[in-house]
Amino acid sequence: MDAGFEVRLPVYEGPLDVLLRLIEERQLEITRVSLAMVTDQFIAYLATMPQRDPKTIAQFLSVAARLLVIKSRALLPQLEPASEEEEGDDADDLVAQLRAYQFYKRVAAMLRAREQEGWRSYAVVPPPLPRPQRRLPLDNVTLEGLAAAMQRVVNRWLPPPEVERMVARLTITVHDCIARIRSAVQTRRRVSFGEITSEMRSRVEIIVSLLALLELLKRYEVRCYQERLFGEIVIEHLPEEERPALADEQRAELAELG
Repeated sequence: MDAGFEVRLPVYEGPLDVLLRLIEERQLEITRVSLAMVTDQFIAYLATMPQRDPKTIAQFLSVAARLLVIKSRALLPQLEPASEEEEGDDADDLVAQLRAYQFYKRVAAMLRAREQEGWRSYAVVPPPLPRPQRRLPLDNVTLEGLAAAMQRVVNRWLPPPEVERMVARLTITVHDCIARIRSAVQTRRRVSFGEITSEMRSRVEIIVSLLALLELLKRYEVRCYQERLFGEIVIEHLPEEERPALADEQRAELAELG
């Protein structure tokens, strides 16, 4: 409650929250307290405030509601006598609420003191870093296989030999690469992507060849697979009878591409 509001009764004078604590600890009988007088004094206190504080009103309503519940239990007749267990639960609930109320009051006072001292920052403890989880099965991966794969990559990107004169840049198209891959699989039935790109010396040729391979997959002329993890991409010719039926619109689009 606001420190400026104090209750003045024949049996008690002081802050309202202290009155609630005395009643809940059974140091003061609730039947001797006039709640109507408490309410009238609070309304008169609000009239003297230049600007009404919603937080003060909410705190008063919370304490007044608790006092009203306690007094109603004391005045209304009990149809069935409460057992000792129920009375114990009510007492424990009152103590828990009182402790929570006192805790939040101490925290609010501490935060108010920090604000008055000019503290505007608080230490933040970073959360622990997540442990990396294993995602790929590496049971069939061996040291020799990794070394061989690394050697193929290094050999593929060796710098080209020096020449005495400039050579014009080679122009390559997807159509040319399609013809090269189609000729290779029709001749040998099965060929790896590494063999097709083994003689290529530029990234552009490899990228265009990959696009050509994707185009052949789209036309269902070839099938691709890998025999092991990180292994070579094997390209295999797909017979005509194993190819799925294509829609007329897709056939027309592929015919335009050649």
